[in-house]
Amino acid sequence: MKKLISELCEILEVSDLSVDLPFNSMPEWDSLNALTVLAMLDSYGITMEAEKLEGFESISEFIDYVLENKR
Repeated sequence: MKKLISELCEILEVSDLSVDLPFNSMPEWDSLNALTVLAMLDSYGITMEAEKLEGFESISEFIDYVLENKR
């Protein structure tokens, strides 16, 4: 989990990540970051559409999904 949070912090260029918020509520969130997160998911063996990524109610929900579905 720490590795995933670290990767997300690097993509979003933040030092701290509030996992209780959805991605699209963050000022750092944009379409380029969404594409970068989707590309990062390849390393976890997960393919996802951008709509699904933005549909998570919180970053922690996204993290749980990745950890449960990684290959």
